[in-house]
This record gives sequence, C-alpha cells and structure tokens, in this order.
Amino acid sequence: DKKIKTFRVGREIHSKRFKIGKSTFQIQIYPGGNDDKKYVAVYLHNRSDWRVKAKGKFSVKNSDNLLELEEEYFQDKSSDSRNSWGFKQFMPHVRCKRNDLLTGNGLLTLQVDVELLEEEVLAERDLTQEETTVKLASLEQEVLDQKEQINSLQKSIKKMESKSQSQMNELKNMIRELSVSNRTPALQQQPPRIELECPVCMEVAKPPMRLKQCGKGHIICDSCHTKAEGEANAQWQAEEADRVGNPNIDL
Repeated sequence: DKKIKTFRVGREIHSKRFKIGKSTFQIQIYPGGNDDKKYVAVYLHNRSDWRVKAKGKFSVKNSDNLLELEEEYFQDKSSDSRNSWGFKQFMPHVRCKRNDLLTGNGLLTLQVDVELLEEEVLAERDLTQEETTVKLASLEQEVLDQKEQINSLQKSIKKMESKSQSQMNELKNMIRELSVSNRTPALQQQPPRIELECPVCMEVAKPPMRLKQCGKGHIICDSCHTKAEGEANAQWQAEEADRVGNPNIDL
C-alpha cells in the first residue's frame, strides 16, 4: 500500500506478453494513475501486427471490484490510438489498503479474463507458415516432454540397479555368515585327539615317530622296535650257540 503512493502519475508497469490464438496481448497498470492520480488505471494492450476484436473483465481477486470491457476492436501495435482499452478509474487509492482491495501482505492481485472474438488476416500474413510454426513448437514441446520422461526412467533404472546391487551384497553376506555358522559347530564337535604312548619308553607318538608291532603283538615305537629286534636276534644267536656247544657266545 505504501509503494502505490510512491508511483508518479503516468508511470506504468506491465505484465509479460501472452498469446490468445495467434494474437499477443499485454496488461498495463498505472499504480499512481494515468490521468487521475486518485485511481489505479489498468489497460489491455494489443501487441499483435493486426487488429483484433476482444472483450474482457478486470477484477481484484477476492473482492467486489469488477469492471467489464465490452466488445471492442483493437488496432495493431503500430497504431498510436485505440490499440489498448481499459479503465482510468479502475480502483480508488483510498481503498488500496490491507485487507480491503489489497491482501494482508499489502499485495494487489489483479485478475484479467480476455476472450478473443476476431483476428484480422492481413494479405501478407502467411497462415500456412504460422501453422507450421505452431506445429514445430508443439513438436519441440513433445520432444522436451519425451526427454523428461527418458531422464526420469534413467533415474529410476539407476535407483533399481543400486537397490539390486545392495540386495545382492546383502545376500552374499547372509550366505557367507550361514556358511561360517554351519562350519563352526562341526569344528567344535570334533572328538579330542587321543595321544598314544609307547608302552616301552613311554614317549608320546608324534611325527616323525612311527609305530610298529613286535613279535609278541605289542604296538611300540620304531626305536624300541629296533632295540627289541636286536635283543631278540642276540638271544636267538645265544640259544643257537648253546645248542651247538659254541663257548664263544656270551649270554
């Protein structure tokens, strides 16, 4: 509301240009007034290269301030007169207050409804070219829409691949943990090793020691087995010498 009062008379602000059919329009607003400094003025301006016939409504959103523009012929943009229609006394400054014609934030929300009735077709105006231009614009928009869909699909595929890889890694970890858990009890359930001792020398049998069976069927280590064989051989020789009467054999 304070900003409206800072606008000098005749200073305009305008909307972006917009199209209805093939024609181009623009809204002009004079917050400080055009001819009358006590009112906000609004106009609908024809920015096309040809004349048009249109009508419209100007209103402030969420208020009872509504003015209708009757059917009028608008000259083309090159004309100095009659190329715009509107209201010099659209909205009084005394009502430019918050929670009146302005919003609670002090904003002016202007709504303009325009109905295009007729468009002038000039001799030099190539409608086929305009149709081609429209078709190209439509095709470009379709291409852009397709690109957006493709990009969206690519993002979805990447998310799915990432999720699948994550699930695969989790599955591998589960299999690995399961294999370890199945193998560990088997290791724990192995029977304790039995340590064998040679009954002669009482040594524990371990590599490179070898176990052998003596002539009487006892399992003894190879060292004791070698000694036993030597003693048995000596005893045999003594008995044989005694049998043949050989006095040289010492028993």
